[in-house]
Amino acid sequence: MITSSQLDALQRTLPLVEAAAESIAHDFYARLFAERPDLLRDQFNRGDQAQGRQQRELALTITTLARDAVGTRVGSGRRDGSATWGGSSGARTREVGDAALAGLAPWATRSPSSWEARAAARATISRLAQRHAAIHVTRDELDLVERHLVDAFSAALGEVWDADALDGWRALWRRTRDDLVAAVEQMYAACGATPDEEWREAVVTERRTEAEDVVALTLVSADSEALPTYRPGQFASVQVTLPDGARQIRQYSLRGGSDEQWRVSARVLTGVPVLGLPPGEVSNHLLAHVGVGDVVSVSPPIGTLTIDELDDAPLVFVSAGIGCTPVLGMLDHLARTDPSRPVTVLHFERTPERHAHRAELEALVAAMPHATLRVSYTQGALTALGAVGSSSDPETAADRSLDGQGAYLDPIDLGSVDLSRQHRVFLCGPVPFMAIARAALIEHGVPAERVHHFVFGPDDGSVTGTDTGQRGRRPPPADG
Repeated sequence: MITSSQLDALQRTLPLVEAAAESIAHDFYARLFAERPDLLRDQFNRGDQAQGRQQRELALTITTLARDAVGTRVGSGRRDGSATWGGSSGARTREVGDAALAGLAPWATRSPSSWEARAAARATISRLAQRHAAIHVTRDELDLVERHLVDAFSAALGEVWDADALDGWRALWRRTRDDLVAAVEQMYAACGATPDEEWREAVVTERRTEAEDVVALTLVSADSEALPTYRPGQFASVQVTLPDGARQIRQYSLRGGSDEQWRVSARVLTGVPVLGLPPGEVSNHLLAHVGVGDVVSVSPPIGTLTIDELDDAPLVFVSAGIGCTPVLGMLDHLARTDPSRPVTVLHFERTPERHAHRAELEALVAAMPHATLRVSYTQGALTALGAVGSSSDPETAADRSLDGQGAYLDPIDLGSVDLSRQHRVFLCGPVPFMAIARAALIEHGVPAERVHHFVFGPDDGSVTGTDTGQRGRRPPPADG
């Protein structure tokens, strides 16, 4: 419970924290990893840290949770977004805050209504819990996080960071910590595990190269106890030991199939040095060094992008690239449990050569009489597919699954797709793709709450349009 005086302190300092959120996040991680370099080596994604993605996510998280706390007390809840901050002192605080933020953090100058702030906070807690479970963050480490956040806030706010401000923000962090711990415990309990358990070991029983840059692995338990069952659409973390001794962790969707096996696929990230994008450490390691008989560590199944507990509405899956893998898991479930469900699958890939699991996707759709598949390639024609789509029989899976030669369905143009307000849509793929597709779906009339997605890795709000205003900015100087 956050007290009235603590809310006063949050409301007073929130505009200044919003303006300094990026520098606070960078300073926090620098302090955390200086004390615990093992966290960067063995838990956090070193590539995301190098690109500043985790720092941007933390900046957004801080302000989202604080806006909710303040909004529960002073927000009007009006759906026009014109939240009332309440009282003359609140109005003055907002006026001073807007002036301080001008040109610095344009994303922070609009006060969300209390219902918007609460929805954003709930989504943030859910996502953080999944992320923390995915990299095995413990309660003790959350206490360490609080200590370094206190120091980072103090350095950024200076004299404003008084005893009242410390008390208010600490109350918010501790409430968040308790919410996260409870949510993570629920995730582990769902698969018969506890957060303090060590991850399981799994052995690779099959390895295939899918398309030109995707490696597909089949995993089974390395001991006598079977791997946990998972819900369609969930993912698991895989931890590998790299040549420098680091034990890096990445998340991969579970593609469905036998309950005795987990099937995961990784697209190899080559990196774009000119853009500052490093090669994928784990994906390249899986390609070069992990084969049949090798052992990796795996987390329990995680994730809320699932379909098994939703209503019976018609479904649309919109995926791109390796985003096909969670779709495969959900289609596998539907083909076995609800094959008559109306389903539309739209998949986008650059070229046929890069299309991983094409045969598997087509087979699942073919097993469902009311399912259709439309595959679109953004570069080149479909000549590499050979006989696929050439049959004159309209009932064949091939004819039902592909557009004509060289056809390309832009994700913005949904005019030829059967969509209604009753459909549920699942987006899976790169963040820019999901952002474009989500905006197009909503513009086409699908309610935002019926468009589901999950961002693998740090989420700075790009998909939903909650832009932190800090993407593409350089990190602050080391002494800043």
